[in-house]
Amino acid sequence: MESNKNNNPAQAEKQPIMAAVVNWFYSKGLYEFFCKTTAKLFSIVFAILNAIADPFSVSGKQASGLVSCLWIVNHYKRKLEGISSISSSVHDNCKCAAWRKVKDCICQLCYAFNQQAYQTGLKEHNIINGLILRNVLLPVKAFKALTIVFPYLRIESFGDVANVIQARNYIRIIKAFPRKRCAIWSKNLEIWKQAIDAEGKPDNTTFVFSSPYLNKQVSRTILERYSFIDHIFTVYTKKYAKEHNIVINCGGRKCLECIRKKINCYFRNDTLYINELEK
Repeated sequence: MESNKNNNPAQAEKQPIMAAVVNWFYSKGLYEFFCKTTAKLFSIVFAILNAIADPFSVSGKQASGLVSCLWIVNHYKRKLEGISSISSSVHDNCKCAAWRKVKDCICQLCYAFNQQAYQTGLKEHNIINGLILRNVLLPVKAFKALTIVFPYLRIESFGDVANVIQARNYIRIIKAFPRKRCAIWSKNLEIWKQAIDAEGKPDNTTFVFSSPYLNKQVSRTILERYSFIDHIFTVYTKKYAKEHNIVINCGGRKCLECIRKKINCYFRNDTLYINELEK
């Protein structure tokens, strides 16, 4: 259940700071300066506020101000054509950094890490998304102001959740758009378990567990603890897939082609394993 009550006077006094800072930079056309010069300060201020109360909620104009800074990607071409997405950055995500150090982990081949390294605008937008979503638990009604063009919404196409607050905010975004078909991609199951225990899993949502390892299928016994998983996504090399007769049912086409048949990640169906060839 959401709560906008604030019983901490110090917290109440400091909550408007973030919306005021962000809105000022945007209103003055200083977004680039904000991203490159002030991101660390922004993170530090959030850390101070979290020390006062973790998590904390904002309401009214403060919540609206923060939501107005979130960046939605409405994809008009390539694989995600016809799908909207909201993401954070892998570059400031401690969970992603840890996965990249694991031997044989698919994260060592992370396309998002390389893409954001040269598309700095994309990285900056996603860093701002992460700073807001990981630190402030926002009310569902505030997220209704987001511009989601397409009927399908992907949660995380360039990163992953870093904490429970971020996961809970994603669930609240989904709740704000009950007529959208939404799909969540993540490797961080324990974070999502805590978030879903707190918020529930909306009916318009599927959860895709992104298998951490190349050429290694995750056992379905994982569903015993994480029953909210609808699909398990695994990447294989061409050689391994051929030698082990792996059925490749994803890749080489646009997601919309499967969506129209209701056989893919955005719908709950009998297909547990979704397999793609390494790109």
